[in-house]
Amino acid sequence: MIQDPFTAALKEPNLFERLASFADVRQHMADPGFVEQMERLRDLAVDPALEEADFMKKAAVGQKIAQAGHKDPRVMQALMALQGQGLIVDEKDLKKAEDFGDMKRREPVQLREMQLVKDLTDPDEAKAKGNQYFKDGDFSAALAHYEKGVELLRACDQVQATAVATLLSNSAQCFLKLKWPERAKKSASMAIATVRHVQDESFDQSKLFFRRAMANEQLGDFGLAVDDMARALQQAKQSDLALAEQHRLKKEIDRLKKLKASSEERSAKKKKEQENEQQAEIQRVQGEKLQDKKVQQHCVPSTEYLREQDFTHWTTRQIQQVVKGIVHSGDSGCRIETGELTEDQSKIQASITSKKGTRALYYEMDLHVSWKGKAAKKLKPEDGPGDLPGVIRIYNIAHDTRFEIGGDENTSYIYSLGWDQRMSGPWVEDLRVEAAELFDKIAAKVDAVIEELKKK
Repeated sequence: MIQDPFTAALKEPNLFERLASFADVRQHMADPGFVEQMERLRDLAVDPALEEADFMKKAAVGQKIAQAGHKDPRVMQALMALQGQGLIVDEKDLKKAEDFGDMKRREPVQLREMQLVKDLTDPDEAKAKGNQYFKDGDFSAALAHYEKGVELLRACDQVQATAVATLLSNSAQCFLKLKWPERAKKSASMAIATVRHVQDESFDQSKLFFRRAMANEQLGDFGLAVDDMARALQQAKQSDLALAEQHRLKKEIDRLKKLKASSEERSAKKKKEQENEQQAEIQRVQGEKLQDKKVQQHCVPSTEYLREQDFTHWTTRQIQQVVKGIVHSGDSGCRIETGELTEDQSKIQASITSKKGTRALYYEMDLHVSWKGKAAKKLKPEDGPGDLPGVIRIYNIAHDTRFEIGGDENTSYIYSLGWDQRMSGPWVEDLRVEAAELFDKIAAKVDAVIEELKKK
């Protein structure tokens, strides 16, 4: 039986030495994610159980390897190289795979950056070159030089704590630029710990706390971001930095406080929406409980009796009457009036179910109501009467929802507007904005019908 070429390629002895011999593949060998992926695929290919497996199991393994190559261009390039074939993979291909989540994100320092720093022996030179790369916008190369500088400093007999802290701070800034907030936070924290270990009160720590605050912001932890930015301001005052810098840090604190408040508001809203959805789910199944009607003496229903009354026709007729002729006058002087309920597009269902003496109301509505707007005199176009036809759709009306301004979509009525898109001008924009006010007025009429329905 012919063996799958991808599986066969991964069975080569000294696999990684062979991969490193290919110039195009060698550059990927510095990335732990790539090496980890190739090790996993090799283990699949050399699994002893595969030799005794049937055709279907072998095919499944080959398919897994092929899928890995399809997701990660580096893997496909390696598999093709092992078979003596070339495959061009550029940065655009790799970035696309990362963005789609098909490929594990590459380390910020790759083979190119490692080669740039491999011969460096002077930490000051590493810092200087790192600064230049940073100015040029090559943050990966700058990071490699700063990390090399830290490595060289720590190898010295007498470690210069403040010099190490400075390079760690610079590394944190590179990580921020490269969108690696967790590592930026770690580098900034290490810099802070290094300075505090030697109790150097003269070293300005404001940058360290500032950069950790920015890392916390990227991580979405706005509470810690505010705390660190406040510490940055405190350090700036202790170091007697310029008032302009202190003012900048104060503005950053205010900005982060707003982000924190907004985040807490979103969290509270999301929690409330989840609670509303849970309650709505219960009501969706049980219906809206109605008060028991008095039962006439000659009618004695069984406790097992189940009855459903359809009120769809009655509800439809009532909705047709109440939504027609609603008028809204805008501040500009425009006038908007609703027309007919578009029955072929609208959906109305209503019923009352009685079971074991308990009555429950179920209803669902999706309403399409026509409207016509008349432009304000001051905005009326010169080349026409200034009439704008449109439609308002109000939906998500059900026994488990209600009309609520700013409510969430799980438990509230929702509306959308349509108008003649061929028309344009200030008068059209004015009518479009004012037409949204029909939502409140129609919803109030609908709720009145529902209250009457509950009395049935």
